Amino acid sequence: HSHFAPLALAMGTLTWRDVKYTVRTKNADGNHNGTREILRGSSAYASPGRVLAILGPSGCGKTTLLNALSSRLDVKRGNTLVGNIRFNGTALNRDSRDVALSYVEQEPKFFSNLTVRETLELDARLRGESDADARDVVEATLRKMSLMSCADTIVGGDTGGKAVAGISGGERRRLAIASETLGLGSDAQSSGLVVLVDEPTSGLDAFQADKMVDKLVELAERENACVVCTLHQPRSASFAKVHDVLLLASGGRTAYHGPSDAVVKYFSDIGYECPEHFNPAEFLIDLVSVDVGDGADGTDTETKTRQRVERIVECWEKRAGGANDKTISVHGAPRKPPESREVAIKKPPGPFRQFRLLAGRAWRQAKREMWVNGVRMIASVVLASAFGSCNFKLGLGPRSVKRRIAVLMQACINTSMLALVKSLNGFPRERATVRREMARQNGGYKPGPYFLSKLLIETPIDMVFPVVFGGVMAPMVGLNKAGRKMFLSTLALQSAAAASLGLSISALSPNAEVALAIGPCVMVLNIMLGDASGAFAEVPDALAPVSKLSLIRHAFEGVLCSEFEGLVFEKHDTDAKSVANASKPRALKIAKRFGEGIAPRTGEDVLRGLGLPISGHARRAANSQCKVIALNIAVTYVALVCKRG
Repeated sequence: HSHFAPLALAMGTLTWRDVKYTVRTKNADGNHNGTREILRGSSAYASPGRVLAILGPSGCGKTTLLNALSSRLDVKRGNTLVGNIRFNGTALNRDSRDVALSYVEQEPKFFSNLTVRETLELDARLRGESDADARDVVEATLRKMSLMSCADTIVGGDTGGKAVAGISGGERRRLAIASETLGLGSDAQSSGLVVLVDEPTSGLDAFQADKMVDKLVELAERENACVVCTLHQPRSASFAKVHDVLLLASGGRTAYHGPSDAVVKYFSDIGYECPEHFNPAEFLIDLVSVDVGDGADGTDTETKTRQRVERIVECWEKRAGGANDKTISVHGAPRKPPESREVAIKKPPGPFRQFRLLAGRAWRQAKREMWVNGVRMIASVVLASAFGSCNFKLGLGPRSVKRRIAVLMQACINTSMLALVKSLNGFPRERATVRREMARQNGGYKPGPYFLSKLLIETPIDMVFPVVFGGVMAPMVGLNKAGRKMFLSTLALQSAAAASLGLSISALSPNAEVALAIGPCVMVLNIMLGDASGAFAEVPDALAPVSKLSLIRHAFEGVLCSEFEGLVFEKHDTDAKSVANASKPRALKIAKRFGEGIAPRTGEDVLRGLGLPISGHARRAANSQCKVIALNIAVTYVALVCKRG
């Protein structure tokens, strides 16, 4: 049922025909029990220099259609997407180079600790602008989008260590449009700019929503762009400003497509009169909505409304498919095509330039989170003091051996858990922003530069906290001074290993909730397989090869060797706790039984008893930790590439 009139379409027109999207459905048990048509053959077009507003009830496929037009639909196994989407007669996809395609999400996310100006300047540089040109382009964009008043205010959000306040909802939406269209179109009319905006007015008050529509209209007319947006309950003033309307019924079927100022007359002609002083947008959405009803006449109400929707769709199909000449009168007289020219897309920067830009952003983000890191620092000192107080001055008696081993294992677990939770909590939030930026046709970047810049900035910061923890705890406990440097290095590497494990789990998980559920379980498995020495538990022979992947194992072996190498024990316990308990009858019995065994004289005796090399193994354990870090980094990188962020 094509309703296209070729004579009415100007150069730079976005068209789509028979777009169908079908998904498999599941029952309560998670089994596939059929299919559902989300889009049943949507056909329409968007003209340059005009705003096409897509209206319809919830669930009619508005956002799905927008995602299909932008090639963002994740067509999973068993789902099907077919259709013909073209721009200027050429197939449109993410790789199209003769058109600048921008997509503005419904809930745009940004790096929370960057200002509006910094966000836009980075976007401009990633699009190939020089530093000087980027500043000029951003200044012009700030004025065009009415963002000058908040240009130096941080954006806000929850991509950092904590949700922070920032710009308002309306400013955030305008920033999203500015970010996705920055530098495109430029000063002459362009026939190659398509802007798709998903519900830009949702969540805004009436005034801000109306202002947002104004900006979309300005963008379309100023840049001669095809602007397609979905609107949810627009007020009458906003509806009157858009040029064209696409009204969708259930299944994405077209109920009307044409100028907004002709829609009321069209429905009046087919028998549906809009009441006087009534919002036309609400009237249209009511017409194509099905009232399921909840009273005694609920079934009759549903049947009547379904029949009404079917009649409206049939009326449009007859009109659109019946006569091409009539389509011209419905959609407006043919306009003189604007002069075509190349889209203003500059050569994007190379990987090294992307790395430098993204590293600068990562540093600013981290620097402005210093108060969060300050809290982490205080927590590290408090935990270290608690550990040190519970195990104060162990001494060098025979009983100190087991207590030293316990303290070292606890230190490894504590360091790992803190780093893991931090990664699981922060990385999934950040990925939503990164995925959007990577998906850009122009100004996007590859996973490599982003991930390397993140590691370069965040890893050294994360390694500071275990060093502080160990530096406070070690002298309180009385750990071996000779191996102190290696002990702190092992804890630092352990933090990096646990953080990399958190990154890999987050990258493989579909969302933050799943990552936070899986992460602790994986860490518990690492702890269970981490004691290959048998100091606390025996690892079954069948799992011995798997235990080599445990980051706890290598850290534990490293701190054991750094602690016990060169250590000489005394014959009797001289620590304060042992001396205080020496006179207690129960303590005397325990001491007598303990004394029946042969106490180790040196740290090498302890290492030999644990099945560890007596010399140089701390460095080999550190090398193993580095291999675990490299493995997790590789897994994270592959996941980012496969999932496109």
